[in-house]
Amino acid sequence: MATPIDPEKAYEKHLPAAQALQPGDVLPFRLDLDLALANVTTGMRVAAMHEPHIPVHLPKVDLAALLALPELAVATKFAALRAEQEAPGESLLQAKLSTAARLRAQLLSSAKALASNGTIPQAEVDAIIAGRGARDRAEDCISLADLFRRHAQTITGKHPVTAAQIDEAAEIGAFLVTHLKPADAPKAAPAAPTLAVDIRNRLATLLVREHARLQAVAHYFHPDDWEELAPPLGARSVKRQKPVEP
Repeated sequence: MATPIDPEKAYEKHLPAAQALQPGDVLPFRLDLDLALANVTTGMRVAAMHEPHIPVHLPKVDLAALLALPELAVATKFAALRAEQEAPGESLLQAKLSTAARLRAQLLSSAKALASNGTIPQAEVDAIIAGRGARDRAEDCISLADLFRRHAQTITGKHPVTAAQIDEAAEIGAFLVTHLKPADAPKAAPAAPTLAVDIRNRLATLLVREHARLQAVAHYFHPDDWEELAPPLGARSVKRQKPVEP
C-alpha cells in the first residue's frame, strides 16, 4: 500500500519550482482539482507500468518529476484550499450561508423563548428578526452571538445553546460579512491575485505541464488508447481500461 501523501509537505516541496515560474508563463486557473486528482491517479498506472522503459525510450522525460505527479496534484489541492480562505469561491460561500442559516435558526429560537418570558429584552430580539437576505443572515449570526454573550450571567442554564454554537455563529457571521458584497455595491476593478491565489495558479500550471508529459508517455507506449489510460485532468468519465502489458 502506498504511503499517504502529506499535503503540507508536498506543498513545501513543490513551492520553489512554482515560484520560479515567470509571470507570463502562469496559466489561468480552471481546474476541478478533485477530478484532476482522480485522473492523475488513473494515469499514474501507465507510468508505473513503464517505469523501467521510460529512460530508455524517452530519455528527455524527467522520470523523478513524472513519478512525483500525484504529490504535485495534492500540493495544488492544498494551495487551492489556502487560496479559497482568502478569496472564497461560490461553493464555499453557499456552504457557509447554509451553516449560518442553521445556526441563526437555533440561536434565534432560544432567544425568542428567553424574550417571551422576560429573561432578555424583547426589543433586542425583534431588532435581530427584522431584515432579510444573505448579508442580513450573516449579521444576525454576529448579533445573536453578542446577545447571548452580553446576557450570559442572566440566561446561563436557561437555554440549550452551547458556547461552541455561539462561537461558531460569531465566526461564520464575521467571515460572511467580510466576503459577501451588497447587491447594489459598485463593481470594483479586478484586483491583483493574492499571494495564496498566485501560488495556487503557479502550482496548477506545473500540474498541467507535468500531466501533459504523462499523457505523452501514455501516447508513446499506447498510441491507440492512450487517452483512456491517461485521461485529461478535467475528464469526467473514463471508459473501462483494457488490460495492457509493458
